[in-house]
Amino acid sequence: MKHLEHLSILSFSGEDAAELLQGQMTQDIRSVNDEMIHVTSFCNVQGRVIASSFIQGKNNQYDLILSSELADDLKNHLQRYLLSSKVVIEKSESMVFGAYKKDTDKNHQQFRPLKNDPERMLFHSNQVPENTDKFITSEEWIRCDIEKRIPIINKESTEKFIPQMLNLDILDAVSFSKGCYTGQEVVARVQHRGRIKQRMFMIKAESQDLISPGSEIHHGSKKVGTVVISILMDNYNTGLAVINSSDSKGQLNIGDKNIHL
Repeated sequence: MKHLEHLSILSFSGEDAAELLQGQMTQDIRSVNDEMIHVTSFCNVQGRVIASSFIQGKNNQYDLILSSELADDLKNHLQRYLLSSKVVIEKSESMVFGAYKKDTDKNHQQFRPLKNDPERMLFHSNQVPENTDKFITSEEWIRCDIEKRIPIINKESTEKFIPQMLNLDILDAVSFSKGCYTGQEVVARVQHRGRIKQRMFMIKAESQDLISPGSEIHHGSKKVGTVVISILMDNYNTGLAVINSSDSKGQLNIGDKNIHL
């Protein structure tokens, strides 16, 4: 069975669901009511990203597709803002499935393309669909996320980075015109300064061991970055890391391993 076991779903329903999400996420809720799956994020009051996720909306119901490690944390965080709002937040039991657009057919009409990578499709279901032999594995999906610089962060990377460090502004996952949301003042102030000192880069390193998220990146003896997401395939590490832009052209290392951008 090929489902994306590293991803889980939080579903939002009720007449105030859109209002709640608009006041909490970096994406503009008005942008997601189409047939595509967008990227968004949720920040704490310091502007640090608690979780990034895919989001889809339809008929006043919204589904967040995010790291399974952070689903409960984000649900608990958002429930603090419910007050008397008419919103139900549920952690869905549905499984998430991914496929390349070229491998989908009329039997898989529930698939929606990613806004930031239209050649990949997602859908979720409580049942395993037929003809899953061409579906994408979690390992392959994470590799594609890394290649497309889509940072769906996990437990190790939560509350460490502002959205711009993760290039979420470049991915159209941050609206600078929609109004207030938790962490918005910090995010807007960084943007208006016009210079973001740390950005996310794709990194590569030869190694038989996984370079795990949270690993420190050095330029000489100076710490210049942190690994956000990584995967090991065929004795080769590929990942995304937040690195000081001024140090990004130097020789970088993680321990005794040289890395390349």
